[in-house]
Amino acid sequence: YMGNQEADTRLRWENLQLHKILSLTLNTDFKKEEMQSSSYKCFKGPALSEIGTIAWMITLSDALHNFIDGLAIGASFTLSLLQGISTSIAILCEEFPHELGDFVILLNAGMSTRQALFFNFLSACSCYIGLVFGIIVGNNFAPNIIFAVAGGMFLYISLADMFPEMNDMLREKVTGRKTDLVFFLIQNAGLLTGFTAILLITL
Repeated sequence: YMGNQEADTRLRWENLQLHKILSLTLNTDFKKEEMQSSSYKCFKGPALSEIGTIAWMITLSDALHNFIDGLAIGASFTLSLLQGISTSIAILCEEFPHELGDFVILLNAGMSTRQALFFNFLSACSCYIGLVFGIIVGNNFAPNIIFAVAGGMFLYISLADMFPEMNDMLREKVTGRKTDLVFFLIQNAGLLTGFTAILLITL
């Protein structure tokens, strides 16, 4: 009888320990699911597979673009503080409308506002990596090589992307000679303002 009682007590103890282990496991899984759901709420939006391919192309190309921007800024600071500041201001003036345009494209590709902000910020972080490389390369090699690469990239953006886009917008807005002249003047005023600002910065 004593042996049966000890076996029964041991069985109850084992069941109690098993119940504690199961409760702990279930609570841990519940907390993990709760954290995942809360993180999903913070990053709410469509699934990444549902987002258009153009969004990922824009994100990757923008990351490369920002990396080269960082190279140019880093190389400029190795020459002088004033040249580094002027290059940073010039790139900032170029990047502000560029990033706004990328943000709109990401939204049109199917991203939510939070997703577009996150991936836009993620691609912008490559500028800091380029900055470090630019300082290292500028101190050990000729920084003019970096300026040549960055200048070629800016020329490509303006000649291959900006001017065709300006022509397309002008064709879409065609309603009469007076309206065409207004759009032509606005576009060229913007270009001349940008050229003047960069010229004043470099002087």
